[in-house]
Amino acid sequence: MLRWVHVQKQRYYQADLMEDLLGGWSVITAWGGLGSRLGRMRTHWVETREAGEQRLREIAERRRRHGYQPRGEGAGSQDQP
Repeated sequence: MLRWVHVQKQRYYQADLMEDLLGGWSVITAWGGLGSRLGRMRTHWVETREAGEQRLREIAERRRRHGYQPRGEGAGSQDQP
C-alpha cells in the first residue's frame, strides 16, 4: 500500500494494487481528511499487473505535484501520522 499525506490541508491519499481470486487486477484508492472517519474509496480494474503498477506510478507523480508527501509502506518511511 502506498500512502501520501498533505499536512497543511490535513488530507491523505492511499493506493494499493490487488489481485482478486480469479487472477484479475485492480487499483484501489482511498482519500479523505486526517483524523476523520469520512472519506471515499474507488476501485479501478486494470488488464495486467504491469498496467496497475504504471497506474500507481502515475498516481504517485500526481500526488507529488499536488504537494503530498509519501508515508508508510512503499515510501521508505514508517512514520504514520
